Amino acid sequence: MKPLSALSLAVTLACAASITPQVRAAGPPPPPAQKVTPPAHHPITGVVQAVMAERSALLVKHDEIPGVMRAMTMMFQVEPAVLTGVATGDRIQAQLFRTEDGKWWLSDVTVIAPKTSS
Repeated sequence: MKPLSALSLAVTLACAASITPQVRAAGPPPPPAQKVTPPAHHPITGVVQAVMAERSALLVKHDEIPGVMRAMTMMFQVEPAVLTGVATGDRIQAQLFRTEDGKWWLSDVTVIAPKTSS
């Protein structure tokens, strides 16, 4: 048997290292990716009782939302841009949803009947 030259030994070791399976550190496996479920949206109609710019919210006297809540007056968060398009007394329709932190929000807010002068 012939002794290996330094170069042959280096090539042999490099090849062996490239086919050696990678060993993972001991410990629990990573948690599976959590499925993010978007919040459920519900159609809502009602009359704006107050525009609360300082809270980025509308106070709305809304109709019943079957299976979600009875008719009542309630504050809803909205995007700041919504505040410039609605006024107290306007009848609106929107999509209602609840965030993970428990806040009720309105999206897609549309004025369906502006306040009438009395």
